Amino acid sequence: MQNERKHYDSPRSTDFRKDGVWAANLGFYLLWMEYLAISPSYELARRFRANNLSEQELDTLPADFEDVLAVYDDLGDVQRVRFLDWWSERALPVFGYKGSKPRVRKVDVLRSDRHRKAASRLQDFIEDDWTEQGQPNAMVVSIPVGLSKAQITRQLSKLIDNSLKERRVLPEPVAKYPLLGTRQRKDTLFRYLYVVWVRSAMPRQSLWRVGARAKVSDTYSRELDPKVRIPRGELTYDRSVLSALTSRAWSRGIALAENAARGRFPSYDKVEHGLEPNLNDSWTLISSRRRWKKKLGRSER
Repeated sequence: MQNERKHYDSPRSTDFRKDGVWAANLGFYLLWMEYLAISPSYELARRFRANNLSEQELDTLPADFEDVLAVYDDLGDVQRVRFLDWWSERALPVFGYKGSKPRVRKVDVLRSDRHRKAASRLQDFIEDDWTEQGQPNAMVVSIPVGLSKAQITRQLSKLIDNSLKERRVLPEPVAKYPLLGTRQRKDTLFRYLYVVWVRSAMPRQSLWRVGARAKVSDTYSRELDPKVRIPRGELTYDRSVLSALTSRAWSRGIALAENAARGRFPSYDKVEHGLEPNLNDSWTLISSRRRWKKKLGRSER
């Protein structure tokens, strides 16, 4: 890729905007990328575009495969690319919102000897910046800068409080693939992702062992040793509960991945034509990507 970064940099301000498009919540998009990397439908799309599917696989493609291909054509191969490179070149144009992010800004400064162009500057702001921000409801206020910060803050707060509540909303930004919500905690989304990784690495292990290793439950995972030998037929309440929690986490992780491959994230909705991963194939994909990341990290030290 052009302008590829040499290191895993932290996001910079320029990573949130480019070519008249802006975005926020990069952590959710990083998770979106990671879920694409484990989605069996998205992997089929990658191999399809590489002309690397067998006749049998071509005959059993999901009924909504065209939808997956459309997302793949927008977001591309995520198996061998750094997040920030992928974000800048492929993701931001389709995840980002057109225009500018609404923000507080200075339009002009009035002084006794400098005020004749204030009206034209305000008009320029209305026609340019305000319009580019989506014409959000805004106040035009005069702030005597000689007042103390406390006085200014108090009076501004009063002005805002006195404005109609229904007007204190921003226009809904539009993106090709909008986030379906950010109320879900990122650590919860990562936990489900980690369960998919661990179960793929332990395909023959009991679900409670997977859950203990993946730390699915803050309560039960700590109490159980995933390596301990269990006498045949012995059942415990803790193991059965942890198995149920792990099963739910696995199902949610796969739902998140298959929805992500269809341009919806984060979503636990059942995907009608979603695929259940083959654990061996899944681990081959995951472990290969992990080795690439480790090799990349060593080369950049």
